[in-house]
Amino acid sequence: MTTVLKILLTLMSWLPLPVGRALGWLAGEWAWRAGSRGARTTKINLRACFPALPEKALNRLGRQSMHHWGMTIFEVPVIWRRGRKSLNTIRRIVGQDLIEAARAEGRGTILLSPHLGNWELAGLWICSFGPTTNLYQPPRRLGVDELIRSGRSKMGATLVATDLRGVSSLAKALKRGEITGILPDMEPDPRAGVFAPFFGVQALTMTLVHSLQQRTGARIIIGFCRRIRGGFEAYFIDPDPAIYDDDPALSAAAMNRTIETLVERAPEQYQWEYKRFKKRPPGEKTLYPKVHSRKPRPASPDKRVDTT
Repeated sequence: MTTVLKILLTLMSWLPLPVGRALGWLAGEWAWRAGSRGARTTKINLRACFPALPEKALNRLGRQSMHHWGMTIFEVPVIWRRGRKSLNTIRRIVGQDLIEAARAEGRGTILLSPHLGNWELAGLWICSFGPTTNLYQPPRRLGVDELIRSGRSKMGATLVATDLRGVSSLAKALKRGEITGILPDMEPDPRAGVFAPFFGVQALTMTLVHSLQQRTGARIIIGFCRRIRGGFEAYFIDPDPAIYDDDPALSAAAMNRTIETLVERAPEQYQWEYKRFKKRPPGEKTLYPKVHSRKPRPASPDKRVDTT
């Protein structure tokens, strides 16, 4: 299975960007019409985050989100293969001066790039400003991990896993005045997070960003690459000032508010397919009902499964 996936990703990486996007749109349309797990999760998340949105508008937004989900899947292999050349697809950059100012100060810089637009491209672009260490979650399949590491390190980034050793590497890089990249809207281990509102819904939110900033005095910048016709536009902004608060709960809430600000620029390009609210505060029911699969039929006497 891993070999097949590697071949598929390799073939996808050679597609022209417009062709990949068209195929991704079709994949998203199919997933929406088929009522896939991603489509069901998208509807649940949108209903929770935008309770006043009429059903017709909610379905329209959900459908568009699935289209962009598909386009992201087909864009990523292209970006991994092309590396530095992928930056040519960025047509306009807003907020580059913020990053340049942070670099001029010699301070460590934490770039937060949520699952909005194309975060892989944002991660590549930030590497052009100096040594960069990015946090990532290794996939279970070794062959796929090799592809990811190869693609994300095309611009010289150092990748570290989401474990204590990886966090230590991030802190050391920041103390050296370097750049680190983090996806801030991944649901963390309960011991490494606090509940903070995200579009009015309590979401288990990582405290890693707060911890790193407090330990190193780094500057925080947040941004994303928005998908537009023929390429992308990059947006980078300063976060809500409360993100620097000593209280990790207040810092996490400020981080989520800043992510909301970016999502509002392109809500259809946010990864609503991700179960962002899987963990709930004590006493709250799950937002995602389990789908029970059919029980397997017992094997007939002449078709037994050998389990030895």
